[in-house]
Amino acid sequence: MKKIKSLLPYLKGSYPLCVLSLLFASLSVASKMAIPFITGLAVDCLEEGNFDIGVHLILCLGLLLLGSVFRYFFDFSVSIIGNRVVKKMRDDLFAKYLHAPISYIDSKDHGDLIQRLIADIENVQTGLITGAGAVYEGAVQILITLVFMFYLNYALALLVVVLTPVSALVSKFISTRNAKYFKKQSAERGQLNAYGLESITNLESIQSYGLAQEKEETFALVNEEVRLANFKASFAASWINPGTRLVNNFIYGLVILFGAYIIVADLNLGVAFSVGALSSFLTYSLQYMTPFNEIADAASDVFYALTSLARVQEEIESPDDIDEGEIELVDKVESLEAKHLNFGYTKGQKIIDDFSLDVYKGHKIALVGPTGCGKTTIINLLMRFYDPQEGGFYFNGIDSKQIKKHSLRSHIGMVLQDTWLANMSVKDNIAFAKPEASFEEIVAAAKKAHADEFIRRLPSGYDTIVGNNSGLSMGEKQLLCVARIILLAPEIVLLDEATSNIDLRTELSLASAFDELMKGKTSLVVAHRLSTIRNADYILVMKAGKIIEAGNFGELMAQNGFFAELYNSQLA
Repeated sequence: MKKIKSLLPYLKGSYPLCVLSLLFASLSVASKMAIPFITGLAVDCLEEGNFDIGVHLILCLGLLLLGSVFRYFFDFSVSIIGNRVVKKMRDDLFAKYLHAPISYIDSKDHGDLIQRLIADIENVQTGLITGAGAVYEGAVQILITLVFMFYLNYALALLVVVLTPVSALVSKFISTRNAKYFKKQSAERGQLNAYGLESITNLESIQSYGLAQEKEETFALVNEEVRLANFKASFAASWINPGTRLVNNFIYGLVILFGAYIIVADLNLGVAFSVGALSSFLTYSLQYMTPFNEIADAASDVFYALTSLARVQEEIESPDDIDEGEIELVDKVESLEAKHLNFGYTKGQKIIDDFSLDVYKGHKIALVGPTGCGKTTIINLLMRFYDPQEGGFYFNGIDSKQIKKHSLRSHIGMVLQDTWLANMSVKDNIAFAKPEASFEEIVAAAKKAHADEFIRRLPSGYDTIVGNNSGLSMGEKQLLCVARIILLAPEIVLLDEATSNIDLRTELSLASAFDELMKGKTSLVVAHRLSTIRNADYILVMKAGKIIEAGNFGELMAQNGFFAELYNSQLA
C-alpha cells in the first residue's frame, strides 16, 4: 500500500481525467454487459416461434458500437495519464540524480541508475497505470454481471459467487510467491546494464590490454544470470493463468449442469427460468470469471511494476545533497581562507588533516604531492561537493557551508583532467556556462585558449556538432574546456590537472593565456607535472593530507626537501 501511495503525487493534475476514464470504463462495460441479456430475450422469442427479432439485433449493434467508442476513450485517457506519470516521475528521478551527493552517485553502478531512470519507470506505466485500469474495468464488469445473474436466477448466481473465491485464492497463492523472482530479475538487469556501460566506456583500455575475450566471457556469465532470472520470473508468472482458468472452467461446467437440471426438472425457485435466460446466464457466468483471468494475467505485470516502483522510490528517497546554505554571495570574492580543515570520505578515515590556508587575491596557489595526498579533495571541499567534518572554507569571511551552493559556485570556474563536452555545437560548448555570450566573445575566448585554429579546420567550424565521442583528441577537447572557463572569467579558477592531456608545446602556448586569465583572480592549481607551476606564487606540498612544505618554486628547491626530490625525479 505504501508503494501505491507513493504514486499518488504523480497523479496530481490528472484527477479529472482519472474520473473521466473510470466513467468511460463503466459505460463501456455496461454497454457490453447488456448485450447477453438482450440476446437471451431474442432466444426466448425464437423458442416461442416469434422470428421478429430485428429490434433485438439493432439494440445489440447499437450497444456494441457505444461500448467500442467508450472503450476507445478509456484507453486513450489511460494512455495520457500513464505518460504524464512517467514524465513527472522521470523528471523527479533525473533531478534527484543531478542534485544527489557526489559520494552517493560514485557508490552506485551507473548502468543500474540508468535502468531505474528508463526501464523501471516504463514498467510503472505498463504495469501499474494500465494494470490499474484493467483492474477497475474488471471490477465493474464483475459488479454488473452479478446484478444480471441474480436477476436471472439467484440460486445459480449464489453457486458462482461461492465458488469464485477459489479462483482468487489460487491466483493470490501463485502471485505472492512470484515477487522475489521479479525483484531478482530487476536487480540482474541492472547489473547487466552496469557491466555493459562500464565495458563500452572503457573499450580502448580493454582492447589495448587484450581483455576483449575475458570481458566477453564475463558478460556471457552475467547475461546468463539475467536469462535465468527472466526464465524464473516468466515461468512463475505462467502458472497464474492456467491455474485460474482450470478453476473457472470447473465452475462453468457446474453452472451448465445445474442450470440444465433446473430447466429439465422444472424446479420452482421463485423465478421463471427459460432457455433464453440460461443462455444469458451462461454468458454472464463466463464473463464474470473472465475478469479474474485478466486480472491474474496482469498480476505478474503489476508485481513486476511494484518492484520497479520500489527501485525508483529508493532513489528518489535517497539521501539529499549536503545542506543548502542561506546566504547569497553577491559581492565579488575578495578573500578566501581555509581554516583547520579535517575531512574523511568515510567514518574514521582522515584524508585532510588540519589544513589551513590564507589565499591572497590574485595569487596562483599550486597543490602538489603524491597520488592520494588529498589535492583533489581540497578542490571538492572548496566546491562543496563534500563538507568537512571540522573547519571550513571562508569566502569574504563567510563560512562556505552558510552560502548557497549555486551562489558560491557562480564565482568559481573549474577545469578538470577528465574533459566533458555536451552533444552540441562547438560555440555552444564554449558558451555552456555563459549562454548569453556573443559569437565575438566566444571566438575571443577560443583564441586566448589557442583553440581557434583547430576549430576553424572542423567541417562546420564553430557550428560543428561535437561531443565526448566526436573524434576530437583529448588535447582538443581540453582546449575547448579551457576556452569555456576563459569565457566565463570567474573570480576564482580551479585547475585540476587541466593541462595533463595537452602536449608540452600547446601547454607552453597556453601559459600566457592562463596568466592573462588569472590577472586579478585567485587560482588553485592541482598539478602532477611540476614544471607547469614554476611561476606559482605559492606552492603547497601535501603528503597524507597534511602540508609538509610551502613556499614559491625557488624557496622549495632551495630547501632540497620532498618537493625538490619530486621535481628532480620528474626532470630525470
